[in-house]
Amino acid sequence: MSDLSLKPLVAAARGLKPSRQPVWFMRQAGRYLPEYRAVRSKVEFLELCRSPELAAEVTLQPLRRYDLDAAIIFSDILVPCTAMGQTLTFDKGEGPVLSQPVRSAADLAKLRRADAVKDLGYVGEAIAKTKMGLRSDQTMIGFAGAPFTVASYMIEGGGSKTFTEVKRLLFKEPAVFAGLLDLIGEVTCDYLAMQVKSGADALMLFDTWAGQLTGADYLRSVLPVTKRVIAYARGLGVPITYFPGQGVDRMFELSGLEVDVISVDWRTRLSSASKILRGAGLETCLQGNLDPQILIAPENTVRQRVREILAEARDLKLKGHIFNVGHGLLPHTPPESLSWVIDELRSFT
Repeated sequence: MSDLSLKPLVAAARGLKPSRQPVWFMRQAGRYLPEYRAVRSKVEFLELCRSPELAAEVTLQPLRRYDLDAAIIFSDILVPCTAMGQTLTFDKGEGPVLSQPVRSAADLAKLRRADAVKDLGYVGEAIAKTKMGLRSDQTMIGFAGAPFTVASYMIEGGGSKTFTEVKRLLFKEPAVFAGLLDLIGEVTCDYLAMQVKSGADALMLFDTWAGQLTGADYLRSVLPVTKRVIAYARGLGVPITYFPGQGVDRMFELSGLEVDVISVDWRTRLSSASKILRGAGLETCLQGNLDPQILIAPENTVRQRVREILAEARDLKLKGHIFNVGHGLLPHTPPESLSWVIDELRSFT
């Protein structure tokens, strides 16, 4: 089925034949670009996120350099936490820090039901401003963190290697854990709706830490609220992508998830992901899955890896394929390497 009037990324996400192979990169606006560093040198990270003008500017920077099919709004998955009552800071070398971690029923009671338009409207304004700078065939992507991944930061008070406090709350206070995920789910639905109203053509839900749970705990405690958020997002009339984190474990538990695109981590072959998802009753468009570290390799190696992924996607006869890295671009990514990727992709037959 062909519909060339659709944006290539949207067409692929919906299982239609796109006019060309869609490509974008997670974290494509960021520290690997000198023009981003120039902006960032003058403003703190959160101030950048909260300024519609600056957020739109850095979102558009990679599209001025590269022939990309999508822009993803520059923001952070933790900004909704600030609207719920926590204070977010970024300590140098330590990553995000959230005040007042949620570790009891009393802590949960202190959180508020955020108003997406009033409290997070700056993201919507940034989307609207960015949309004005896109070609008609380019997709504007909005995003949010999935409830469990956002909850992980809210409970731990930042990043974690062991997720001890997350599991302590899950095992000792399951009702509080469930209440927190429900609250985040409600806020996330409103947040995504605001982004679509502001001009987002597609959405992405990042569940980076889903693999920290056993399959049974994920099924019991996380998948139900994830399903609700994704079902709500699809009801907004735009395709949604779900990133279940690294590896294949979570893909076994995704039966019944009515999602348009699954983003595949670079550790997993597209063929493996496709087989597992089909076994779970899901035949979706796949996104991915170049190892972001391969971008430091010589040009011939980078081009070869791009061809391998494209050939694998072609041979699998996937419902759709969106080329991307299997995780976000890294600060040491050489900007010229993305030009090699896109050039190889555009010339692939």
